[in-house]
Amino acid sequence: MLTQQDILAIKNALKEDFDRIDRRFDGIDERFEGVDRRFDEIDERFEGVDRRFDESDNRFEGIESRLDKLERDVKEIKIDLLENNVIPRLNTIEQCYLDTSKRYMESADKYDNAITDIEVMKLAIQKNSADIRELQLKQA
Repeated sequence: MLTQQDILAIKNALKEDFDRIDRRFDGIDERFEGVDRRFDEIDERFEGVDRRFDESDNRFEGIESRLDKLERDVKEIKIDLLENNVIPRLNTIEQCYLDTSKRYMESADKYDNAITDIEVMKLAIQKNSADIRELQLKQA
């Protein structure tokens, strides 16, 4: 059985626990009030933005027309300049480069053959010169 002192001790312990819990809830309440104030500020800002959008419908029409013009300009650049002008020119340049490189490769083969022919002729001339000197020495 609990005595009056035991009941009083339990009551005081519970009161202290509840007081601590109340203080924590008070802190939480303050935080929620701060969050509520922030949401109110955000709501006010959005209302201001909404008013600005409503007031400036004419400005958006100007922006839309500018975006339409920009879109036309981009299409013009993409189609007219790139597809109709730049790409065909690049294709022409590429074809000229390929033709020139083929000619150089063919010329390189001819050059190699000419070098070989020159070396053969050089040996033949040296041999003929030696033969002529030998014949000249025999006649003298």
